[in-house]
Amino acid sequence: MSASPARREAEQHKPAATEHPRPPARVAVMPAPVETAMHPHVYRIALGCWMVFLAVFWMTFWLHANALFMVVIGTVYAAMFFGTPYAMLRQYPGDKKAKSPLLTFLERPFATIDGSIKGYEALLQVILVPVCLILGGTAIGFIIHAARG
Repeated sequence: MSASPARREAEQHKPAATEHPRPPARVAVMPAPVETAMHPHVYRIALGCWMVFLAVFWMTFWLHANALFMVVIGTVYAAMFFGTPYAMLRQYPGDKKAKSPLLTFLERPFATIDGSIKGYEALLQVILVPVCLILGGTAIGFIIHAARG
């Protein structure tokens, strides 16, 4: 008995057991460049947060000389704390300009020791403590002024 012509043709075109199917074509996607240095505006934003925090204390304790003396000491320490790295940065002859705008930095990945995070997450980690201190200091200032009145 002979097989039908269609069946013989199908048997002839069966792939052999040793043939491997071709993997689907892969599209090469270039990953976004990972930032390794913090954007300079992040430092400026953090410094601004600390300055607002000190301003809250200045406004809260302006009328009391004993407490204001402690705020002055804290301000001197802050000037040394932020002024020393600034003075050291001025000695470095490298490029201090930002390579890209801040919004671009916030969208790109940023390399940390534990892996990559988004730039806005890095900014949030830098300013989270001073922003929370601003909120707490403002609440404390309102409570002090309400207790005196």
